[in-house]
Amino acid sequence: MALVRRCLCWDLRTATFANLVTIVILAGGALLLRLLDIGAFITEFEISQGFKTPWRSHEWQAFLASDVVVIFFHVVIILFTIYMIYMVTQKHFVLYMETLRTFTYSFIMYNFIEFCFSVFEFSFYGLNTFRLAFVVFIWLYWLARLIAGIIITIVLFSRLDEMENEMAYELRSSDRKYVHSYSALG
Repeated sequence: MALVRRCLCWDLRTATFANLVTIVILAGGALLLRLLDIGAFITEFEISQGFKTPWRSHEWQAFLASDVVVIFFHVVIILFTIYMIYMVTQKHFVLYMETLRTFTYSFIMYNFIEFCFSVFEFSFYGLNTFRLAFVVFIWLYWLARLIAGIIITIVLFSRLDEMENEMAYELRSSDRKYVHSYSALG
């Protein structure tokens, strides 16, 4: 049984497509913020209402490594999501069911990795996180993305369950032996 059957009055296939587009937009925004952060290290560029780069210069290697790793994962998830948008819109669900499962687990790992790096960075700022407008914006954007990621994961798992049920129905209709994943016969 699916976790949810509908999302914002959409069926799960449409909701999956909308969530994939949302992932591209949110990860693109996060990528832009990370690139701005790297730009502050490399050039004389300073972010208005953000911490001055020299303030964290004793930890510059950790922040730079953090930015590079998270940028890599942003780019990977954006490319994988664009591929999934193609699959969801152009292919029958049978052809992308396992790819969607792989994507869902990759998305969970992406959120976990970003959560860990964000906890590292915001623990460095400590109570100063809420002192400057840009850092507060980054924190709120990260929190909104984390909540959206949890909701998107629920919708993706629901779509996977729905696809498994449709597959089981199609196989039962074709007189072939099929045992559902949660069946006691498997």
